[in-house]
Amino acid sequence: MSLNQTPRRRAFRIPRAAWITVAVIGLIIAALVGWQMRPKPEKDPYRFGAIERGDITRSVSASGSLQALVTVDVGSQISGQVTTVLADFNDEVKAGQTLAILDPQTYQSRVAQGQADIQAGQAAVRQAQATLENAQADYSRKKTLVDQGWYAASTLDQATAALKTARANVAAAQARVTQSRASLRSQRVDLGRTTIVSPIDGIVVDRKVEPGNTVAASLQAPVLFTIAQDLSKVEVKISVDEADVGQLQEGQMVRFTVDAFPEDTFEGIVTQVRKQPTTDQNVVSYTVIAEADNPQRKLLPGMTANADIIIDTKRNVLKVPAQALRWSPPSEGRSANRSAGNVMAGPASGGGVRQGGGGMGGRIVEQLDLDAKQQKAWAPIQADLRTKLQAARASAAGNPAAMREAVAKTMNEALSKLEPLLRPDQKAKLAALRATMAQGRGRTGGLRAGTVYVLRDKKPVPISVRVGATDGSYTEIVSRELKPGDQVIVGGGPRPKAQVGAPMGGPPGAGGGVRVRM
Repeated sequence: MSLNQTPRRRAFRIPRAAWITVAVIGLIIAALVGWQMRPKPEKDPYRFGAIERGDITRSVSASGSLQALVTVDVGSQISGQVTTVLADFNDEVKAGQTLAILDPQTYQSRVAQGQADIQAGQAAVRQAQATLENAQADYSRKKTLVDQGWYAASTLDQATAALKTARANVAAAQARVTQSRASLRSQRVDLGRTTIVSPIDGIVVDRKVEPGNTVAASLQAPVLFTIAQDLSKVEVKISVDEADVGQLQEGQMVRFTVDAFPEDTFEGIVTQVRKQPTTDQNVVSYTVIAEADNPQRKLLPGMTANADIIIDTKRNVLKVPAQALRWSPPSEGRSANRSAGNVMAGPASGGGVRQGGGGMGGRIVEQLDLDAKQQKAWAPIQADLRTKLQAARASAAGNPAAMREAVAKTMNEALSKLEPLLRPDQKAKLAALRATMAQGRGRTGGLRAGTVYVLRDKKPVPISVRVGATDGSYTEIVSRELKPGDQVIVGGGPRPKAQVGAPMGGPPGAGGGVRVRM
Protein backbone atom coordinates (compact mmCIF):
# COMPACT_ATOMS: atom_id res chain seq x y z
CA MET A 1 0.00 0.00 0.00
CA SER A 2 1.25 3.48 -0.80
CA LEU A 3 1.81 5.80 2.12
CA ASN A 4 0.23 8.71 0.20
CA GLN A 5 -3.14 6.92 -0.27
CA THR A 6 -6.06 8.68 1.56
CA PRO A 7 -8.54 6.37 3.42
CA ARG A 8 -12.21 6.41 2.11
CA ARG A 9 -15.10 7.61 4.31
CA ARG A 10 -17.82 5.14 5.30
CA ALA A 11 -21.33 6.24 4.08
CA PHE A 12 -24.00 6.89 6.80
CA ARG A 13 -26.93 4.35 6.50
CA ILE A 14 -30.35 4.60 8.25
CA PRO A 15 -31.40 1.25 9.72
CA ARG A 16 -34.35 -0.54 8.09
CA ALA A 17 -36.28 -0.65 11.37
CA ALA A 18 -36.17 3.15 11.55
CA TRP A 19 -37.72 3.43 8.09
CA ILE A 20 -40.53 1.10 9.12
CA THR A 21 -41.14 3.12 12.28
CA VAL A 22 -41.35 6.38 10.31
CA ALA A 23 -43.76 4.82 7.83
CA VAL A 24 -46.07 3.53 10.57
CA ILE A 25 -46.07 6.93 12.30
CA GLY A 26 -46.92 8.58 9.00
CA LEU A 27 -49.86 6.26 8.44
CA ILE A 28 -51.17 6.92 11.95
CA ILE A 29 -50.92 10.69 11.44
CA ALA A 30 -52.72 10.44 8.10
CA ALA A 31 -55.51 8.36 9.67
CA LEU A 32 -55.94 10.86 12.51
CA VAL A 33 -56.08 13.79 10.10
CA GLY A 34 -58.65 11.97 7.96
CA TRP A 35 -60.79 11.13 11.00
CA GLN A 36 -60.71 14.75 12.18
CA MET A 37 -61.68 16.04 8.73
CA ARG A 38 -64.59 13.61 8.27
CA PRO A 39 -68.09 15.12 7.83
CA LYS A 40 -69.45 15.52 11.33
CA PRO A 41 -73.07 14.63 11.96
CA GLU A 42 -75.49 17.13 13.34
CA LYS A 43 -74.80 17.64 17.03
CA ASP A 44 -77.30 15.95 19.29
CA PRO A 45 -79.99 15.42 16.60
CA TYR A 46 -83.60 14.81 17.56
CA ARG A 47 -85.83 12.41 15.70
CA PHE A 48 -89.37 13.54 15.03
CA GLY A 49 -92.70 11.97 14.19
CA ALA A 50 -95.81 13.63 12.85
CA ILE A 51 -99.20 13.70 14.50
CA GLU A 52 -101.83 12.27 12.16
CA ARG A 53 -105.55 11.76 11.98
CA GLY A 54 -106.77 8.28 11.17
CA ASP A 55 -108.03 4.98 12.54
CA ILE A 56 -106.67 3.04 15.52
CA THR A 57 -107.46 -0.66 15.71
CA ARG A 58 -106.88 -2.59 18.92
CA SER A 59 -106.47 -6.31 18.46
CA VAL A 60 -105.28 -9.49 20.14
CA SER A 61 -102.77 -11.52 18.16
CA ALA A 62 -102.65 -15.30 18.49
CA SER A 63 -102.08 -18.39 16.42
CA GLY A 64 -104.38 -21.28 15.69
CA SER A 65 -105.28 -23.92 13.14
CA LEU A 66 -107.97 -24.43 10.53
CA GLN A 67 -110.45 -27.26 10.57
CA ALA A 68 -113.70 -28.14 8.84
CA LEU A 69 -116.95 -27.10 10.51
CA VAL A 70 -118.01 -30.77 10.67
CA THR A 71 -115.54 -33.64 10.50
CA VAL A 72 -116.74 -37.26 10.69
CA ASP A 73 -114.60 -40.33 11.30
CA VAL A 74 -116.10 -43.27 9.39
CA GLY A 75 -115.29 -46.62 10.99
CA SER A 76 -116.41 -50.24 11.06
CA GLN A 77 -118.55 -51.80 13.79
CA ILE A 78 -117.70 -55.34 12.69
CA SER A 79 -114.52 -57.25 11.96
CA GLY A 80 -113.55 -58.63 8.59
CA GLN A 81 -111.23 -58.38 5.64
CA VAL A 82 -111.52 -55.39 3.28
CA THR A 83 -112.23 -56.64 -0.23
CA THR A 84 -112.95 -53.36 -2.03
CA VAL A 85 -112.09 -49.66 -1.45
CA LEU A 86 -114.22 -47.29 -3.54
CA ALA A 87 -113.13 -43.87 -2.22
CA ASP A 88 -109.79 -42.08 -2.15
CA PHE A 89 -108.31 -38.83 -0.84
CA ASN A 90 -110.08 -35.64 -1.96
CA ASP A 91 -113.07 -37.54 -3.39
CA GLU A 92 -116.40 -35.76 -3.00
CA VAL A 93 -118.95 -38.22 -1.63
CA LYS A 94 -122.67 -38.14 -0.93
CA ALA A 95 -124.54 -39.45 2.09
CA GLY A 96 -125.15 -43.19 1.64
CA GLN A 97 -122.42 -43.63 -0.97
CA THR A 98 -120.39 -46.86 -0.63
CA LEU A 99 -116.81 -46.24 0.47
CA ALA A 100 -115.54 -49.79 1.08
CA ILE A 101 -116.77 -53.39 1.32
CA LEU A 102 -115.80 -56.06 3.85
CA ASP A 103 -115.88 -59.78 3.07
CA PRO A 104 -119.61 -60.69 3.65
CA GLN A 105 -119.39 -64.52 3.54
CA THR A 106 -119.33 -65.06 7.31
CA TYR A 107 -122.33 -62.80 7.83
CA GLN A 108 -124.23 -64.29 4.90
CA SER A 109 -123.82 -67.72 6.53
CA ARG A 110 -125.17 -66.36 9.81
CA VAL A 111 -128.20 -64.93 8.04
CA ALA A 112 -128.88 -68.30 6.35
CA GLN A 113 -128.59 -70.04 9.72
CA GLY A 114 -131.02 -67.58 11.24
CA GLN A 115 -133.52 -68.19 8.50
CA ALA A 116 -133.27 -71.95 9.11
CA ASP A 117 -133.83 -71.41 12.84
CA ILE A 118 -137.04 -69.53 12.07
CA GLN A 119 -138.31 -72.31 9.82
CA ALA A 120 -137.54 -74.93 12.51
CA GLY A 121 -139.31 -72.82 15.08
CA GLN A 122 -142.37 -72.43 12.91
CA ALA A 123 -142.52 -76.23 12.51
CA ALA A 124 -142.33 -76.62 16.28
CA VAL A 125 -145.21 -74.15 16.64
CA ARG A 126 -147.35 -76.18 14.27
CA GLN A 127 -146.52 -79.36 16.17
CA ALA A 128 -147.43 -77.76 19.46
CA GLN A 129 -150.67 -76.46 18.01
CA ALA A 130 -151.60 -80.00 16.87
CA THR A 131 -150.94 -81.31 20.38
CA LEU A 132 -153.08 -78.50 21.75
CA GLU A 133 -155.99 -79.39 19.47
CA ASN A 134 -155.82 -83.05 20.61
CA ALA A 135 -155.72 -82.02 24.26
CA GLN A 136 -158.67 -79.70 23.71
CA ALA A 137 -160.76 -82.52 22.14
CA ASP A 138 -159.81 -84.98 24.92
CA TYR A 139 -160.80 -82.42 27.55
CA SER A 140 -164.18 -81.85 25.91
CA ARG A 141 -165.01 -85.60 25.76
CA LYS A 142 -164.01 -86.29 29.35
CA LYS A 143 -165.90 -83.28 30.62
CA THR A 144 -169.09 -84.59 28.99
CA LEU A 145 -168.61 -88.06 30.48
CA VAL A 146 -167.82 -86.64 33.92
CA ASP A 147 -170.93 -84.50 33.75
CA GLN A 148 -173.01 -87.62 32.93
CA GLY A 149 -171.41 -89.53 35.82
CA TRP A 150 -169.55 -92.08 33.73
CA TYR A 151 -166.06 -90.90 34.87
CA ALA A 152 -164.74 -89.74 38.17
CA ALA A 153 -163.89 -86.08 38.62
CA SER A 154 -160.13 -86.87 38.77
CA THR A 155 -160.23 -87.87 35.13
CA LEU A 156 -161.32 -84.35 34.21
CA ASP A 157 -158.47 -82.89 36.26
CA GLN A 158 -155.90 -84.85 34.26
CA ALA A 159 -157.46 -83.67 30.98
CA THR A 160 -157.39 -80.05 32.21
CA ALA A 161 -153.68 -80.29 33.08
CA ALA A 162 -152.84 -81.79 29.68
CA LEU A 163 -154.72 -78.95 27.95
CA LYS A 164 -152.83 -76.26 29.85
CA THR A 165 -149.50 -77.95 29.07
CA ALA A 166 -150.31 -78.02 25.37
CA ARG A 167 -151.20 -74.31 25.40
CA ALA A 168 -147.91 -73.49 27.16
CA ASN A 169 -145.97 -75.51 24.61
CA VAL A 170 -147.56 -73.49 21.79
CA ALA A 171 -146.63 -70.21 23.49
CA ALA A 172 -143.05 -71.41 24.03
CA ALA A 173 -142.70 -72.46 20.40
CA GLN A 174 -144.02 -69.09 19.22
CA ALA A 175 -141.55 -67.27 21.54
CA ARG A 176 -138.66 -69.25 20.07
CA VAL A 177 -139.75 -68.16 16.61
CA THR A 178 -139.87 -64.53 17.74
CA GLN A 179 -136.38 -64.89 19.21
CA SER A 180 -135.07 -66.41 15.99
CA ARG A 181 -136.53 -63.56 13.98
CA ALA A 182 -134.84 -60.97 16.22
CA SER A 183 -131.54 -62.80 15.86
CA LEU A 184 -132.02 -62.84 12.08
CA ARG A 185 -132.58 -59.07 12.04
CA SER A 186 -129.32 -58.57 13.98
CA GLN A 187 -127.48 -60.85 11.58
CA ARG A 188 -128.87 -58.95 8.62
CA VAL A 189 -127.72 -55.66 10.21
CA ASP A 190 -124.20 -57.10 10.56
CA LEU A 191 -124.37 -58.23 6.95
CA GLY A 192 -125.35 -54.70 5.92
CA ARG A 193 -122.40 -53.28 7.88
CA THR A 194 -120.01 -55.08 5.57
CA THR A 195 -120.75 -52.18 3.22
CA ILE A 196 -119.12 -49.00 4.59
CA VAL A 197 -121.11 -45.93 3.50
CA SER A 198 -120.66 -42.18 3.96
CA PRO A 199 -122.93 -40.67 6.65
CA ILE A 200 -122.72 -37.12 5.22
CA ASP A 201 -122.00 -35.18 2.07
CA GLY A 202 -118.40 -34.06 2.07
CA ILE A 203 -114.81 -34.60 0.98
CA VAL A 204 -112.57 -37.51 1.96
CA VAL A 205 -109.62 -35.89 3.75
CA ASP A 206 -108.10 -39.10 5.09
CA ARG A 207 -108.14 -42.78 4.10
CA LYS A 208 -106.56 -45.36 6.39
CA VAL A 209 -107.48 -48.66 4.71
CA GLU A 210 -106.29 -50.63 1.71
CA PRO A 211 -107.83 -53.67 -0.03
CA GLY A 212 -106.79 -56.81 1.81
CA ASN A 213 -106.48 -55.14 5.22
CA THR A 214 -108.17 -56.91 8.11
CA VAL A 215 -110.40 -54.76 10.30
CA ALA A 216 -110.56 -55.83 13.93
CA ALA A 217 -113.45 -54.17 15.75
CA SER A 218 -113.63 -55.02 19.43
CA LEU A 219 -114.04 -52.34 22.09
CA GLN A 220 -113.54 -49.42 19.69
CA ALA A 221 -114.49 -49.00 16.04
CA PRO A 222 -111.38 -48.54 13.87
CA VAL A 223 -111.39 -45.39 11.70
CA LEU A 224 -111.30 -46.14 7.97
CA PHE A 225 -112.06 -42.71 6.45
CA THR A 226 -112.27 -39.09 7.62
CA ILE A 227 -114.81 -36.92 5.81
CA ALA A 228 -114.96 -33.12 6.08
CA GLN A 229 -118.35 -31.58 5.44
CA ASP A 230 -118.60 -28.61 3.07
CA LEU A 231 -115.23 -26.81 2.96
CA SER A 232 -116.92 -23.63 1.71
CA LYS A 233 -116.72 -22.63 5.38
CA VAL A 234 -113.88 -23.39 7.79
CA GLU A 235 -113.41 -23.11 11.53
CA VAL A 236 -110.40 -21.34 13.06
CA LYS A 237 -109.35 -22.77 16.42
CA ILE A 238 -107.30 -20.03 18.14
CA SER A 239 -105.32 -20.38 21.37
CA VAL A 240 -105.48 -17.09 23.33
CA ASP A 241 -103.42 -16.22 26.41
CA GLU A 242 -105.31 -15.78 29.66
CA ALA A 243 -104.22 -12.14 29.88
CA ASP A 244 -106.15 -11.30 26.68
CA VAL A 245 -109.18 -13.58 26.85
CA GLY A 246 -111.14 -11.15 29.03
CA GLN A 247 -111.36 -8.71 26.10
CA LEU A 248 -112.88 -11.24 23.71
CA GLN A 249 -116.52 -11.99 23.04
CA GLU A 250 -118.71 -13.58 20.40
CA GLY A 251 -119.32 -11.52 17.27
CA GLN A 252 -115.89 -9.87 17.09
CA MET A 253 -114.13 -9.84 13.74
CA VAL A 254 -111.04 -11.98 13.13
CA ARG A 255 -108.45 -11.32 10.43
CA PHE A 256 -105.93 -14.06 9.74
CA THR A 257 -103.32 -15.20 7.26
CA VAL A 258 -101.91 -18.62 6.41
CA ASP A 259 -98.40 -19.48 5.28
CA ALA A 260 -99.67 -20.96 2.02
CA PHE A 261 -101.09 -17.57 0.91
CA PRO A 262 -99.06 -14.91 2.77
CA GLU A 263 -100.37 -12.07 0.61
CA ASP A 264 -104.04 -12.86 1.31
CA THR A 265 -105.94 -11.79 4.41
CA PHE A 266 -109.04 -13.75 5.40
CA GLU A 267 -111.83 -12.64 7.70
CA GLY A 268 -114.09 -14.48 10.12
CA ILE A 269 -116.36 -14.00 13.12
CA VAL A 270 -115.82 -15.25 16.68
CA THR A 271 -118.56 -17.81 17.37
CA GLN A 272 -117.39 -19.21 20.72
CA VAL A 273 -115.04 -18.35 23.58
CA ARG A 274 -114.57 -21.62 25.42
CA LYS A 275 -114.24 -21.48 29.17
CA GLN A 276 -112.19 -24.67 29.40
CA PRO A 277 -108.55 -23.70 30.19
CA THR A 278 -105.50 -25.40 28.71
CA THR A 279 -102.24 -25.37 30.67
CA ASP A 280 -98.92 -25.94 28.92
CA GLN A 281 -95.67 -25.39 30.85
CA ASN A 282 -97.52 -23.26 33.44
CA VAL A 283 -98.99 -21.06 30.67
CA VAL A 284 -102.79 -20.91 30.73
CA SER A 285 -104.65 -20.33 27.49
CA TYR A 286 -108.23 -20.56 26.25
CA THR A 287 -109.64 -21.71 22.93
CA VAL A 288 -111.52 -19.23 20.76
CA ILE A 289 -113.51 -20.54 17.79
CA ALA A 290 -114.10 -18.38 14.71
CA GLU A 291 -115.97 -19.20 11.51
CA ALA A 292 -114.73 -17.97 8.12
CA ASP A 293 -115.93 -18.25 4.53
CA ASN A 294 -113.82 -20.28 2.12
CA PRO A 295 -115.56 -19.80 -1.26
CA GLN A 296 -112.53 -20.66 -3.40
CA ARG A 297 -111.64 -23.69 -1.23
CA LYS A 298 -108.12 -22.24 -0.79
CA LEU A 299 -108.09 -22.85 2.95
CA LEU A 300 -107.49 -26.46 3.94
CA PRO A 301 -107.94 -28.25 7.26
CA GLY A 302 -104.78 -28.27 9.37
CA MET A 303 -103.29 -25.00 8.07
CA THR A 304 -101.72 -22.71 10.67
CA ALA A 305 -103.52 -19.38 11.04
CA ASN A 306 -101.88 -16.19 12.33
CA ALA A 307 -104.93 -14.37 13.66
CA ASP A 308 -105.73 -10.87 14.90
CA ILE A 309 -108.97 -10.64 16.84
CA ILE A 310 -110.30 -7.08 16.49
CA ILE A 311 -111.32 -5.73 19.89
CA ASP A 312 -112.09 -2.13 19.01
CA THR A 313 -111.62 0.37 16.17
CA LYS A 314 -111.46 4.13 16.74
CA ARG A 315 -112.31 6.07 13.58
CA ASN A 316 -110.74 9.38 12.54
CA VAL A 317 -108.91 10.08 15.80
CA LEU A 318 -105.78 12.08 16.50
CA LYS A 319 -102.84 9.69 16.78
CA VAL A 320 -99.17 9.98 17.58
CA PRO A 321 -96.25 7.54 17.12
CA ALA A 322 -96.08 5.35 20.20
CA GLN A 323 -92.36 6.15 20.69
CA ALA A 324 -93.26 9.77 21.42
CA LEU A 325 -95.07 8.79 24.62
CA ARG A 326 -92.06 6.75 25.80
CA TRP A 327 -89.41 9.42 25.10
CA SER A 328 -88.24 11.86 27.75
CA PRO A 329 -85.24 14.25 27.71
CA PRO A 330 -82.04 12.74 29.17
CA SER A 331 -80.53 14.29 32.27
CA GLU A 332 -76.96 15.33 32.94
CA GLY A 333 -77.10 13.59 36.33
CA ARG A 334 -78.13 10.19 35.06
CA SER A 335 -75.89 7.19 34.81
CA ALA A 336 -74.18 6.34 31.56
CA ASN A 337 -76.14 3.11 31.61
CA ARG A 338 -79.07 5.01 30.08
CA SER A 339 -79.14 6.72 26.69
CA ALA A 340 -81.99 8.23 24.68
CA GLY A 341 -82.69 4.98 22.95
CA ASN A 342 -81.61 2.34 25.47
CA VAL A 343 -82.78 1.93 29.06
CA MET A 344 -81.13 -0.73 31.19
CA ALA A 345 -83.04 -2.23 34.08
CA GLY A 346 -81.95 -1.44 37.60
CA PRO A 347 -81.88 1.52 39.94
CA ALA A 348 -78.81 2.99 38.30
CA SER A 349 -80.66 3.47 35.03
CA GLY A 350 -82.78 6.24 36.43
CA GLY A 351 -85.84 4.80 34.73
CA GLY A 352 -85.64 1.06 34.93
CA VAL A 353 -87.58 0.90 38.21
CA ARG A 354 -91.28 1.61 38.36
CA GLN A 355 -92.06 4.17 41.01
CA GLY A 356 -95.68 3.89 41.99
CA GLY A 357 -97.87 5.63 44.48
CA GLY A 358 -101.15 4.12 43.47
CA GLY A 359 -103.58 5.28 40.80
CA MET A 360 -103.07 8.57 38.99
CA GLY A 361 -100.33 9.82 41.35
CA GLY A 362 -98.31 6.65 40.81
CA ARG A 363 -98.53 7.02 37.03
CA ILE A 364 -97.36 10.62 37.25
CA VAL A 365 -94.31 9.64 39.30
CA GLU A 366 -93.47 6.89 36.82
CA GLN A 367 -93.42 9.42 33.97
CA LEU A 368 -91.06 11.74 35.88
CA ASP A 369 -88.28 9.14 35.46
CA LEU A 370 -86.58 9.65 38.81
CA ASP A 371 -82.86 8.98 39.20
CA ALA A 372 -81.45 6.83 42.01
CA LYS A 373 -81.15 9.70 44.50
CA GLN A 374 -84.67 10.92 43.81
CA GLN A 375 -86.05 7.40 44.12
CA LYS A 376 -84.46 7.09 47.55
CA ALA A 377 -86.06 10.36 48.65
CA TRP A 378 -89.42 9.35 47.17
CA ALA A 379 -89.58 6.03 49.04
CA PRO A 380 -90.68 7.43 52.46
CA ILE A 381 -93.08 9.88 50.73
CA GLN A 382 -94.57 6.97 48.83
CA ALA A 383 -95.03 4.88 51.99
CA ASP A 384 -96.77 7.79 53.73
CA LEU A 385 -98.91 8.35 50.63
CA ARG A 386 -100.18 4.79 50.67
CA THR A 387 -101.14 5.01 54.33
CA LYS A 388 -102.99 8.30 53.83
CA LEU A 389 -104.75 7.00 50.72
CA GLN A 390 -106.11 4.03 52.65
CA ALA A 391 -107.34 6.34 55.40
CA ALA A 392 -108.91 8.74 52.87
CA ARG A 393 -110.77 5.95 51.11
CA ALA A 394 -111.99 4.51 54.39
CA SER A 395 -113.24 7.87 55.69
CA ALA A 396 -115.15 8.63 52.49
CA ALA A 397 -116.54 5.15 51.88
CA GLY A 398 -119.96 5.28 50.26
CA ASN A 399 -119.45 8.84 48.94
CA PRO A 400 -117.62 8.70 45.57
CA ALA A 401 -117.34 12.46 45.18
CA ALA A 402 -115.83 12.92 48.64
CA MET A 403 -113.49 9.99 48.06
CA ARG A 404 -112.18 11.48 44.81
CA GLU A 405 -111.60 14.84 46.49
CA ALA A 406 -109.79 13.29 49.44
CA VAL A 407 -107.59 11.13 47.22
CA ALA A 408 -106.70 14.08 44.97
CA LYS A 409 -105.79 16.21 48.00
CA THR A 410 -103.58 13.48 49.45
CA MET A 411 -101.78 12.95 46.13
CA ASN A 412 -101.16 16.68 45.66
CA GLU A 413 -99.59 16.86 49.12
CA ALA A 414 -97.24 13.99 48.29
CA LEU A 415 -96.28 15.49 44.92
CA SER A 416 -95.63 18.85 46.58
CA LYS A 417 -93.10 17.16 48.85
CA LEU A 418 -91.41 15.60 45.84
CA GLU A 419 -91.32 18.76 43.69
CA PRO A 420 -88.32 20.48 45.41
CA LEU A 421 -86.21 17.39 44.67
CA LEU A 422 -86.84 17.53 40.91
CA ARG A 423 -84.75 18.95 38.11
CA PRO A 424 -86.16 21.84 36.06
CA ASP A 425 -87.24 19.58 33.20
CA GLN A 426 -88.99 17.24 35.65
CA LYS A 427 -90.74 20.16 37.34
CA ALA A 428 -92.11 21.34 33.98
CA LYS A 429 -93.34 17.85 33.24
CA LEU A 430 -94.92 17.50 36.69
CA ALA A 431 -96.75 20.80 36.27
CA ALA A 432 -98.26 19.64 32.98
CA LEU A 433 -99.30 16.29 34.44
CA ARG A 434 -100.80 17.83 37.58
CA ALA A 435 -102.80 20.21 35.41
CA THR A 436 -104.29 17.24 33.62
CA MET A 437 -105.10 15.55 36.92
CA ALA A 438 -106.65 18.75 38.31
CA GLN A 439 -109.00 18.96 35.33
CA GLY A 440 -110.23 15.47 36.13
CA ARG A 441 -109.16 14.07 32.79
CA GLY A 442 -106.87 11.32 33.98
CA ARG A 443 -109.34 8.53 33.17
CA THR A 444 -112.24 10.27 31.45
CA GLY A 445 -113.76 8.21 28.69
CA GLY A 446 -111.29 5.39 29.18
CA LEU A 447 -108.30 7.71 28.56
CA ARG A 448 -105.23 8.12 30.74
CA ALA A 449 -102.65 10.85 31.20
CA GLY A 450 -99.53 11.02 29.06
CA THR A 451 -96.84 13.41 27.89
CA VAL A 452 -95.21 14.13 24.56
CA TYR A 453 -92.42 16.61 23.80
CA VAL A 454 -92.14 19.24 21.08
CA LEU A 455 -89.05 21.30 20.24
CA ARG A 456 -89.37 25.00 21.01
CA ASP A 457 -86.38 27.34 21.00
CA LYS A 458 -84.22 24.24 20.49
CA LYS A 459 -85.43 22.77 23.78
CA PRO A 460 -87.91 19.93 24.40
CA VAL A 461 -91.13 21.18 25.97
CA PRO A 462 -93.61 18.72 27.56
CA ILE A 463 -97.21 18.71 26.33
CA SER A 464 -99.80 16.95 28.46
CA VAL A 465 -102.22 14.76 26.50
CA ARG A 466 -104.89 12.15 27.13
CA VAL A 467 -103.93 8.73 25.81
CA GLY A 468 -106.41 6.18 24.50
CA ALA A 469 -106.26 3.09 22.32
CA THR A 470 -103.05 1.89 20.69
CA ASP A 471 -102.18 -0.58 17.95
CA GLY A 472 -98.51 -0.78 18.93
CA SER A 473 -97.30 1.68 16.30
CA TYR A 474 -99.65 4.60 16.89
CA THR A 475 -101.57 5.72 19.96
CA GLU A 476 -104.76 7.76 20.18
CA ILE A 477 -104.39 11.11 21.94
CA VAL A 478 -106.66 14.01 22.86
CA SER A 479 -105.02 17.44 23.10
CA ARG A 480 -106.03 21.07 22.68
CA GLU A 481 -102.46 22.14 21.87
CA LEU A 482 -101.61 19.65 19.14
CA LYS A 483 -103.05 19.21 15.68
CA PRO A 484 -102.39 16.98 12.64
CA GLY A 485 -98.99 17.69 11.10
CA ASP A 486 -97.32 18.84 14.32
CA GLN A 487 -93.91 17.26 14.93
CA VAL A 488 -93.23 15.54 18.25
CA ILE A 489 -89.95 14.11 19.47
CA VAL A 490 -89.71 10.33 19.19
CA GLY A 491 -85.99 9.84 19.93
CA GLY A 492 -82.47 11.25 19.87
CA GLY A 493 -81.45 14.42 21.65
CA PRO A 494 -78.36 15.33 23.70
CA ARG A 495 -76.77 12.46 25.53
CA PRO A 496 -76.03 12.83 29.24
CA LYS A 497 -72.58 13.12 30.72
CA ALA A 498 -71.40 10.01 32.50
CA GLN A 499 -69.02 9.62 35.38
CA VAL A 500 -66.25 7.26 34.42
CA GLY A 501 -63.05 6.24 36.09
CA ALA A 502 -63.95 3.16 38.06
CA PRO A 503 -61.87 0.14 37.07
CA MET A 504 -63.72 -2.74 35.40
CA GLY A 505 -65.64 -4.63 38.04
CA GLY A 506 -65.16 -1.93 40.69
CA PRO A 507 -67.88 0.15 42.33
CA PRO A 508 -69.19 3.20 40.49
CA GLY A 509 -67.30 6.33 41.29
CA ALA A 510 -64.19 4.55 42.55
CA GLY A 511 -60.77 5.39 41.20
CA GLY A 512 -61.44 8.94 40.01
CA GLY A 513 -64.17 11.26 38.86
CA VAL A 514 -63.41 12.15 35.25
CA ARG A 515 -66.57 13.36 33.47
CA VAL A 516 -66.69 12.69 29.75
CA ARG A 517 -69.23 13.59 27.07
CA MET A 518 -70.89 10.47 25.68
